Amino acid sequence: MISGIKSQLTSLLRWSEKYTKMDMVYLARGSFWSIAGQVSASLIALTLSVAMARYVPKDVYGQYKYVLAIISVLSAFSLSGIGTAVLQSVARGFDGALADSFKANLRWSFVIFIGTFALGGYYLIAGNFVLGLGILIGGTMTPFLGSFNLYSPFLSGKKEFARQTWYADFVTNIIPAVALIITAYVAPRPLPLIAVYFSANLAATAFAYWRTASRLHRAAEHDPHMLSYGKHLSLIGILGGIAGNIDQLLLFHFAGATDLAIYNFATGIPDQMKGPLKSLDAMTQARFANRNDADIHSSIRNKMFWLFITSIIVVASYILLAPYLYTFLFPAYAVAIPYSQIYAVSLFAMIASPAVSYLSAKKKVREQYIGSISISIFQVIVMSLGVIYWGLLGLIIARIIIRFSRSYLSYTLYRMSAQAESLSGSKN
Repeated sequence: MISGIKSQLTSLLRWSEKYTKMDMVYLARGSFWSIAGQVSASLIALTLSVAMARYVPKDVYGQYKYVLAIISVLSAFSLSGIGTAVLQSVARGFDGALADSFKANLRWSFVIFIGTFALGGYYLIAGNFVLGLGILIGGTMTPFLGSFNLYSPFLSGKKEFARQTWYADFVTNIIPAVALIITAYVAPRPLPLIAVYFSANLAATAFAYWRTASRLHRAAEHDPHMLSYGKHLSLIGILGGIAGNIDQLLLFHFAGATDLAIYNFATGIPDQMKGPLKSLDAMTQARFANRNDADIHSSIRNKMFWLFITSIIVVASYILLAPYLYTFLFPAYAVAIPYSQIYAVSLFAMIASPAVSYLSAKKKVREQYIGSISISIFQVIVMSLGVIYWGLLGLIIARIIIRFSRSYLSYTLYRMSAQAESLSGSKN
């Protein structure tokens, strides 16, 4: 009976492909695990957020998030793009990419260590032991955390979505969440929260990496071009890594820890709603890596259309439900409701994600350089102006402008690349 239902469902999905212009069987198989994983991850994150809102004072939570933002900025100077390179290599059969990338990422993490001791030492000398020790704790663990976390793009490249969901969306989420909830209740102070966050994440991610690596054959093939591509992506991502966390740093310095806490709760749920898009991007990249450009170009607009329809439903639903969600879950952060409703509009920018996946899957390094550098510079300028002149609201509006600008630029670069390939093909 089950096989009959499965056969009928497969037939229905194949029939729908003439309208969606997508491989619906592949999408459904991957999406099932993506949705299951994101639901569990979102529930875990929601439970953690409720605990943080209930037990941790706003100023403490703001300091905690500030230290995490500093560590993220330092991480931008490592091989931050190696994960995408691993996914691409593994999708083409180079299973040795996991071990190679682990070693390479640790070797290239020396900048994180230098920055950690320099910045942590600065705060200690200045007498701020909370920030100084927090940076030292997080910065020394981060290189290992980043290296162990490479199991996730490896499993994406192998299209082992069930296993990836189990590790990435359950194991490596629930262990740190439980540890942080206990810490928030017992010791709601910045340093215990920072120490538990990094140590629990490191332990969970190391377990997931070990389980993944233990299944590999010793004779796995190695990709001689993976590290080179990873370095390019990492160089591209330096400005992006800084720009991606500049909002936290600016708001902390110009508005204070309390406003930073409100900002994180205002953006938290909308950002969680983007979770399935990340899984979809990994699935799309793995698919695009082995497809010819003509097939991709013929279906990409259709993918964007369905993402647009989905975003209308998601954004409208969230704007209506947000007041009830915050009143029930985060009564201490009711002030964040209007900011969160405004910020939800930025989810419309997700429609360009297939174009972003194409540029990455086809290793369009030049286009990625242009896109990342341009948007990162624009992001720093717009966010700085927004925070300095309009505070929290200015930052929210700045992020919306940036997301739509990134979406438009990504699609423009995709179109330019497609036209260039078309002209090159016609000449040949």
